[in-house]
Amino acid sequence: MLANHISEKLEIHFEIEINAPAEKVWAKLASLDGMNEWFSKRLVFEFREGGRFQMEVSIPEDGDFTFFGEVVKMDPPRELAFTWTEHEKGKNSWPISTLVTFKLTPTESGTLVTLTHTGFEALGGELARSEYEGHIVGWERAETLADLKRAVEAAG
Repeated sequence: MLANHISEKLEIHFEIEINAPAEKVWAKLASLDGMNEWFSKRLVFEFREGGRFQMEVSIPEDGDFTFFGEVVKMDPPRELAFTWTEHEKGKNSWPISTLVTFKLTPTESGTLVTLTHTGFEALGGELARSEYEGHIVGWERAETLADLKRAVEAAG
């Protein structure tokens, strides 16, 4: 997984090449059964623009979190985007949403999948920087794109 973050813009950017056509990647990316294999088993995801997104996560040593938002773009088999707001148990939710985008680009050997997470600057000040840095660690620790690659390639 290649990381190419843009620190001055607080933009998270990961990419990975998957040895499968975009349609096969999309099948794992844009279905609840598919996402349960690689993203989260504690997930609500309505795959339509305006649809609801919610995920419950327990992170050892960090606590319990709910991430929620709504689907803002469904462009099969090219792009899935949804808003992302964090609520840590015992604290207030973020005052604004950020944006998570998955883009699929065909390549000679399969599909390049790009994950971007943007909008942290709207959180303001130190919260923006700390959440940006924390989410880089979170996406890396979760192995999100590597897990998507394994799920797609294992399906054949």
